[in-house]
Amino acid sequence: MQRSVFARSTRKMDACASNMPQLCIFYSAGLFFRHIKPILLYSTAGTFINIIVMAVLLNALVKADLTGEFKPHFSELLVFGSLIASTDPVAILAVFQKKRVDPQLFYLIFGESVLNDGVCLVLFDAFSMIVGGEGNFNGPVDAAWSILADFLISFTGSMCLGVASGLGVALVLKFVDMRQCRLLETSFYVLVMYLPFFAAETIRLSGIVTILFTGISAQHYAARNLSMGAQDDTDVFFRIISHIAEVAIFLELGLTVFGLGLTSFEDFCIEFFLWSLLVCLVGRACSIYPMTFLFNLSCNHTKGNQNMMDELDAEGSLAYTTLNDQTAESSDMSISYNKAHMLWFSGLRGAVSYACAKNFPDDYGNHFYFVNITMLIVLVTVFVMGGLNEPFLNFLRIETGVDEKEYMGKYKEPDNLFRILGESMIVFFAGLIFFWMLT
Repeated sequence: MQRSVFARSTRKMDACASNMPQLCIFYSAGLFFRHIKPILLYSTAGTFINIIVMAVLLNALVKADLTGEFKPHFSELLVFGSLIASTDPVAILAVFQKKRVDPQLFYLIFGESVLNDGVCLVLFDAFSMIVGGEGNFNGPVDAAWSILADFLISFTGSMCLGVASGLGVALVLKFVDMRQCRLLETSFYVLVMYLPFFAAETIRLSGIVTILFTGISAQHYAARNLSMGAQDDTDVFFRIISHIAEVAIFLELGLTVFGLGLTSFEDFCIEFFLWSLLVCLVGRACSIYPMTFLFNLSCNHTKGNQNMMDELDAEGSLAYTTLNDQTAESSDMSISYNKAHMLWFSGLRGAVSYACAKNFPDDYGNHFYFVNITMLIVLVTVFVMGGLNEPFLNFLRIETGVDEKEYMGKYKEPDNLFRILGESMIVFFAGLIFFWMLT
């Protein structure tokens, strides 16, 4: 039992560390928070919709006897949906960075994937608790309330712990001068970046959500208190550790193919795998396009204020200018459907999906099959969709060669992270209410 818990925590740590290249290589606070509202829509309400759509469609296929002899329970399909909804577009982001793709698209994909991993991991743990214990609930409504409560407690608690950890590091670095010893300064910063993960796992919160918000708050506050040398050292260290973790997970995935002891293709549940691949695309579409429509609708509402500007007199010139700036920014924030198509296509599955599959509950004896199916989906999406990424980018005529500094223009990087997080949480809970109304 202790070995199982240790292995589970190790896989979570690998998955958590493998997401660090996104934070340390791609993260820019100004661009990230500029698009925080659509990012939260995609990663919260969109992820919920994605999971539910996949679980319902797969359950309908199982009931219709279209998945062969493999017939998992609906609770298992919810767990499977939560793990397979997690995206890992690091390869796509690397191509985007090289081609200097439109920063809006870049940070939508980056932000959605990072927060999406946290939401999926929390939901994976919540859904796993009901597998084999469906009889403990008084109907589906009771189970849904229990899952929602677990999700809110875990996600909110992890977020608060992460922000507190980042701010605590900033305070220590501000009042304790470690710049005289570069090794001590670097070691302290690296240690406290990963320490919240273990603290969260110890108190049964989400380690990856905790370390995500630790990284965001520390990058915004604590990193500025490091010496330039320590900033360079920690950046290189996080890149190395992150890529080692990524390689370790994919090495395990590749070696697992030869160590499964498969006796026939039935062990891969080919019918269920093919349907799952199709359902992944459908679920991803159901999460991207409605959220894009809703966000653009809010932008268009702001644009409607343009008609009011013509009625302003000379005394309202200052208000005119302010309103005009807001309208211009709103126009810049709207998401074109070519970008939405690219968002849909960028839903590669990777380290987090595979790590969760290795921890799939085995109450009904289907753990082995779900690991195989997840492994195939990860390989197909990484090699096929990842390989077609650049041709699809050119086909959609997405703008490349964009200068980020010119794109940012007069937009000022946020100084008040608490205000930004407060606004973000409003959008987050609005997404949850929207999901609850749908279900």
